[in-house]
Amino acid sequence: MLSPEQFSRLIEYANYSSHKLVDLLGEFQPPDGIFVKHLSEDQQTIDFEGFQHFVEVYFGADLPTDLVEQLFLSFSKQSKERRLSSFEEAITNVRNKLNGLNPISERLKPTTEEKTYEGVRIPLKPLVCYLSLLEAASPENKLEVVFHVYDSDANGFLDKAEIEGIIEQMMTVARYQHWDTIELEPIIRQMMSDIDLDSDGIVSLEEWKRGGLTTIPLLVLLGFDTLQLDDLKEDGAHVWRLRHFSKPTYCNVCCSALVSWNGKQGLSCGMCKYTAHERCVRNATNRCIRTFSARQCERLSHHWIDANAPSKCAAKCGSSIAVFQGKRCRWCNRHAHNKCLPSISDACDMGELKYHVLPPTHIFPAFLERKNVKQQHVSNLLQAVQPRNNTRPLLVFVNPKSGGRQGVRVLRKFEYMLNPRQVYDLSKVGPEAGLNLFANIPNCNVLVCGGDGTIGWVLDAMDKIDYETSKRPPVAILPLGTGNDLARCLRWGGGYENENLTKILHNIEKAMPIYMDRWQIKIEQKKKSDKGDPPPYNIINNYFSIGVDASIAHRFHVMREKYPEKFNSRMRNKLWYFELGTTETLSSTCKNLHEQIDIL
Repeated sequence: MLSPEQFSRLIEYANYSSHKLVDLLGEFQPPDGIFVKHLSEDQQTIDFEGFQHFVEVYFGADLPTDLVEQLFLSFSKQSKERRLSSFEEAITNVRNKLNGLNPISERLKPTTEEKTYEGVRIPLKPLVCYLSLLEAASPENKLEVVFHVYDSDANGFLDKAEIEGIIEQMMTVARYQHWDTIELEPIIRQMMSDIDLDSDGIVSLEEWKRGGLTTIPLLVLLGFDTLQLDDLKEDGAHVWRLRHFSKPTYCNVCCSALVSWNGKQGLSCGMCKYTAHERCVRNATNRCIRTFSARQCERLSHHWIDANAPSKCAAKCGSSIAVFQGKRCRWCNRHAHNKCLPSISDACDMGELKYHVLPPTHIFPAFLERKNVKQQHVSNLLQAVQPRNNTRPLLVFVNPKSGGRQGVRVLRKFEYMLNPRQVYDLSKVGPEAGLNLFANIPNCNVLVCGGDGTIGWVLDAMDKIDYETSKRPPVAILPLGTGNDLARCLRWGGGYENENLTKILHNIEKAMPIYMDRWQIKIEQKKKSDKGDPPPYNIINNYFSIGVDASIAHRFHVMREKYPEKFNSRMRNKLWYFELGTTETLSSTCKNLHEQIDIL
C-alpha cells in the first residue's frame, strides 16, 4: 500500500508529466502498441515489467524503484473494495499533511514484502482509472478516460458486457461508502439504461459524456469525483474551531476545566459543540452528527453528548444536572441525567426550532431514490424531501462579505441551530446548490443573510428554477449589508445588531408572505463602437440607478473586492461611501449624462 509520502511524490510526477492517460491508451492495442507484449491473452492484466514501463512513459521520468514496487503491490494484493479504500485514505492523508494536520491513519505505511514479481499480474482497468485521479482534468476528460478504459475492444461503444463491468465498479464504491445497496443495483441499471438515448443496446462516447455531465453523477458513483466523495465521507466528523469561553467550560475528553494563559480557551466542534483542550483533541471521540441518511426514514434518534456545563433535566425530575452527570442532545438541545435517559423517548422531535430544521432522515443520496424526483435535479449528489409533519424547512444563504462582515458569526450560529446542510456560505458556493437540494420540498422558506446585492443574486438564481407559481418559496431577509434598503422597505430592519437568532427564526415562522413588484429592464447599445460591461441582472428588485450614485456603488464594490480588510464594519463602509461620493461630486464624471441616454 502507498504511504502518504509516496502518494505525494506520485502527484508531483503527474503534475510535471507531459503525457495524458487518454493519449497512452492506444499503446495497449495490438498489434503495434508498445505495451501489448506485456498483456495477458485476454488483454485484461499486465505484468510487472510492463507496469514499470507504462508508469515511466506516463510520468516521463525514471520513478524510484520503491515507489513503483509499492504501487504495483497495491493493485496485486488487494480486493477491489480494499484497493479503493487504500487510495481514498492515501488521498485524505496527503491533504491532511498539506494542511498541517496529522495523518488520520497509521495503516498507510509501506509493508516489507519479498520483492518477487514473477508470474504476478495486475488488472489494467483499475490501474488506469486510479491514475486518472492524479490528473487535474475536467469532468468531461475524466469521463472520456473511463469510457476508453472500459471499452475493451476499442470499437467506440460500450456493449452489455462492458456496461456490466461499470456497474460492478459502482457497486464496489457503494459498499465502501456504506450506502444502502439493497435497491441500488436495479436503480443503477436503470440509470445506465437511461444513458442509452437511442435505445440501441450500446452506449456511445457522446451518450456517456452527456449522461455523466447532465443527469447522472457517474464520476461520483465510479469513485472518481473525490471532492464530492470527500464531502460525504467527512459527514459525522468534528469540525474544530478555536473558541474563547465566557462561562466555565470543561473538556469532554479529560473532564478538566478549559484554562489557558489568555483565559478560557479550547477547541469546539462547530456542528455539535463537543469541546476539548488542544492537547486532548487527538483523543476525542470522532462521533459528530450525521447531516444526511443512507435512505429516507421518518424517525430521528437523539444524538446524546456528555453535558460539560450545568443544566436542568428535561425528564420528570426537573432537577439540576451537575457537570458530566448527564447528557445533551445536539438536535433538540434537551438535557437529562444519565439515570433519567431510559424515561425519555428515543425519538427526537428537533426541539424548539423543529419548524425550521430539515432532519437528516430526509436528506439522502439522490441516486438511491429515483421516484418523484424532477429530472433536472437528478445530477445532485444529495436530495431532500418534505417532512410529513407541519413544518417549513428553512434554506439559509449567508454572505460573509456583506456590510460589517458579521456573516461569519451568523453562518456558524445557523450551522449549529439547524442542519448544516441547510446553510450555505455564498463566498464558497452559489445559491444554485442549496436551491437544487430543496427543489423537491414544496413547503419551505428561504432566508438571505446579506445586503441588497446578495438578495438580488439569490432571487436571480430562483428565477432560473422552474417553480410552479404557488410553490415558489417565500424569502426572508437578515440585513447584513451597508444600506439594506430592500430590508427596510419589507420591514426586516435596517441592519442586524446581534439580536438573538432564535427570536428572528420565530419571527420568520409567524411572518405572512407578501408579493413584491419586480421590474424587468432592457438596455440597448446604440453605438456598437462603445465599450462597457453588461448589466449583471435584468430584473429590478427595489431601484435601478444610472449616473452618479451608480458610479459610487460600483467603485465601492471594486474597492471592497480588492481590499476586504478595509470594509469590516457598517459604519466604516458608510464613511467609504461618503469619501467616494465627495470625490465623485468634485470630479463630475457623469456630467451631461442625460444627453447620452434615452428612456423609453
